[in-house]
Amino acid sequence: MTLEIGIVVGILIVAFGLFVSEKFTVDKTSFFILISLLIFGIVTPEQAVSGFSDNSVLTILCLMIIAIGLEKNGVVSWMATKIVPMAGWPFWVFLPLLMLFVGLFSSFIATTAVVIIFIKLFNELDKLGKIDKSKVLLPVSFAGILGGSCTLMGTSTNLIVSGISEKSGVGKFSFFEFSGAGIIFLLISIPIIYVLSKKILPKKAVEDGEEMAHKYGYITSVRVNEGSVLIGKAVNETEIWGENDIELIKIQRGRKYLKSALKTEVLQENDILWLDLTIEDLTAKTESLGVNILGVDQNAMEDVYSNEFHEVIVLPNSRFINMSIREFDEQLPENVFVKGINSEKSFNRLPSFFSQFFSKKFLTPGNRVLLTGNLTEIQKLAKNNELLFSNTVITMPNIPLWKKLISFGAILLVIVLSASNTFSILKSALIGVGLCLFTGCIQLKDAYAGINWQVIFLLAGMIPLGIAMKNTGTDDYIAGYLFDVLKSVPTPVVISIVFAFTMLMSGFISNNATAIVIAPIVIAVAVKMNLNPKPLLYAVMFGANFSFYTPMGYQTNAIIYGMGIYKFKHFFIIGGILSLILLILASVLLPLLYS
Repeated sequence: MTLEIGIVVGILIVAFGLFVSEKFTVDKTSFFILISLLIFGIVTPEQAVSGFSDNSVLTILCLMIIAIGLEKNGVVSWMATKIVPMAGWPFWVFLPLLMLFVGLFSSFIATTAVVIIFIKLFNELDKLGKIDKSKVLLPVSFAGILGGSCTLMGTSTNLIVSGISEKSGVGKFSFFEFSGAGIIFLLISIPIIYVLSKKILPKKAVEDGEEMAHKYGYITSVRVNEGSVLIGKAVNETEIWGENDIELIKIQRGRKYLKSALKTEVLQENDILWLDLTIEDLTAKTESLGVNILGVDQNAMEDVYSNEFHEVIVLPNSRFINMSIREFDEQLPENVFVKGINSEKSFNRLPSFFSQFFSKKFLTPGNRVLLTGNLTEIQKLAKNNELLFSNTVITMPNIPLWKKLISFGAILLVIVLSASNTFSILKSALIGVGLCLFTGCIQLKDAYAGINWQVIFLLAGMIPLGIAMKNTGTDDYIAGYLFDVLKSVPTPVVISIVFAFTMLMSGFISNNATAIVIAPIVIAVAVKMNLNPKPLLYAVMFGANFSFYTPMGYQTNAIIYGMGIYKFKHFFIIGGILSLILLILASVLLPLLYS
């Protein structure tokens, strides 16, 4: 091992640890990689910033803009509402057809945009009693992931792996090159997800008191008022101790946090209690206990909107992503206040809870926040795709028909031009963006606000790592060890190992980051073993996309997990079984179709 290879391997190990621990956001970790490579002289400055001009990254940027146009002009909503009449059909017919349609939409439109529209739609249908959203949202998320894997433009991961393949001399992927396998994966997965969802998913969250106690936990603070029944009592003699739904985190007296044993502390008037409790107890017990809800901002007026609570979910494209709780609170309109933030049991037991809670805990897609304040302002935030407001009524936007037709025509134009090999997918996507911009179907300010910049900067920061692995021979070095292990192994088993390892990694770190690291190594292994690299690269691509067994693996999973409907076990059981079946299927299917 040379010194340069050792440095690159060391950076890989540290980066993997940072991705898994989530100590920093993924884009910040990718910048750590980029700067480290520069400092050690592994890449040149030009190579370090080459990710920002990479064809794959620019294509992803263009497709994001087109997807924004489709959503802003109501095309995605229109397609989603066409499925509403199906809600009255038998469930065994409705759910499989719903997953099929979502998979189809996600093959050509950003999966996250499609799933968010269905979340809003099913929230309304659930309130009207027409559907049980707890039975459909997880299957919708899984179907979106599967559908996005069917075409070159379905997910950013597909474009990234295609770009790596092209740069390595293997050749880029055509638009429908791997669609055969993707469609088979989708069609086989639909009945599996249906059966598992019917047996394992909760029936209706709002009817299950025990589920509610855990799903809608918020961290907030309350002040002990004059005359409160809590005054003069030890904590363990009150309702806030020993309740399953309420957990006392800390007692604040003045500006100090008490260090004594909480359970024996005698409560006083004006004590501030930091609690982890459900929204039901937050609203129902404050009067009987004699406390006022302060929330996370104790400087806000206590009597403003004290009876109004609005649950919102942080969306992937929100400008609030990566902010601390304090920064988030400061960025809200002056008449909107943070009353609670979703609790994390492992987090609130840390000794440095309060300093980390306010200044170091980054908001991520799927986080739930409890707001009070001017309803119009909160709805405005939801309308601008900053937050997902569960009480928003889904209505068809009053948008001229010509805008809808041009937006839809733009995505069709991209598909036709790239699928027919008339132009590259980048050139096709640029033409589609130009059509949307110059006809006024989308404004640049909407594009800037809607682009998921975290994904763009993650990719731009990670791409130099692939260059460094090639420059230093790290990919060949690692491939050499793998060759010694795999040289006598049949091709289907090699594909199975690559698929399984990639899928395992993508459950905990970004699927794009996983693909960027593993794809160059897989190509080097294929060369040494005299194998066709394409089936192995497909295994990387599908394995990275199929992040089913954890809610952290994919943004859509994180969003529905953040809604509090599901527990981790639902993803682990249903996603785990599905992953094992797809692993076996990929081992047979990929070498059979693409050998």
